[in-house]
Amino acid sequence: MGTVNPTGEQFRDLKKSGKQGTFVMVNLLKFRDAGLKEGESGRQSYERYARAVEPMLKKVGARLLWLGSVDQVFIGEDGDAFDHVMLVEYPSRKAFIDMVSSSEYLVANQDREAGLDRAVLLATDPIFSRFARPKD
Repeated sequence: MGTVNPTGEQFRDLKKSGKQGTFVMVNLLKFRDAGLKEGESGRQSYERYARAVEPMLKKVGARLLWLGSVDQVFIGEDGDAFDHVMLVEYPSRKAFIDMVSSSEYLVANQDREAGLDRAVLLATDPIFSRFARPKD
């Protein structure tokens, strides 16, 4: 089984980061075969977590930007495969920390932990917001 939660050091580093403003959390998600409840898949446990977290995201001013299903590792090893990639924009690191530290989130996180075999979350800062498209 892989890692699904940050280490104490990773959590402290994000919390003490002096970076201000919006950032995007890139989520690479690999589901377990079995979920929290008998007869359900890891994906189903994770989907229950996602439904519970949706109002929490709105409360802190965050928004889901994109969710995609991975069908192939193009560059990398077979073990690098994930099931989903998700991009969530937060207004600040503080908003993210406040959300994931709340008692409401900690209850929902049980479904996340039960549903995931491994996860990689990458806190990313904007360099630019859009690709310029050439005019025809």
